[in-house]
Amino acid sequence: MVVLGIGVAIGVVVRGGSESAGASATARQAGGPGTYSMNGITNACDLVDPTPLTKWSSTPKSVPEHRETRPSAHDSGGLKCNVGYASSTTDEFPMNRAGMSVEAEFTDGTAPPFYDHWKHAGIATPGPGSVSGEVTGIGSQGYWYSEVTGNLVAEMAYVVCVQDGNVSARVKIALTREKGSPVVSRDELDSIARPQLRRALDGLREK
Repeated sequence: MVVLGIGVAIGVVVRGGSESAGASATARQAGGPGTYSMNGITNACDLVDPTPLTKWSSTPKSVPEHRETRPSAHDSGGLKCNVGYASSTTDEFPMNRAGMSVEAEFTDGTAPPFYDHWKHAGIATPGPGSVSGEVTGIGSQGYWYSEVTGNLVAEMAYVVCVQDGNVSARVKIALTREKGSPVVSRDELDSIARPQLRRALDGLREK
């Protein structure tokens, strides 16, 4: 375990790969990428389970925000859900916050996947406190990305992003941690982000 000295101890584990997604995902990949659609989704937040965030912050900041861009002749469509939590004034670390965004962007088969844009922004132009690696076992290609900034109050972001068939999907967890807050490991964030990504893909996959 490596501890980043940025005013708040946040544990991270350096990894070069990731775990298998299980037999069902392996079987699906063996038969080729899936096909996805947002036709059955009226609220992107129906694909999101925000409850794991409450281990770090207990108070909902607002109702979950969602947006959907329906496919048209010039736009292949996409959806996004934002959820966030803050700590109450009676908590030991009242400045702590936790948020998560889950988004999917669809392509029509001729345009490059939105995954390429996200990967360039997250990996090709990394920040000074960032690390990244490959994600396998989910979709046809993927990566994870972690970044920590700040001093007395640290901002930690963890992203898992994949591309499969006609969809690019990304989960981003963002934590604000006061100095002295309990350590949050990158593996802990990963254990939330990956199941959430699978949940979203399963909800969008055409049966």
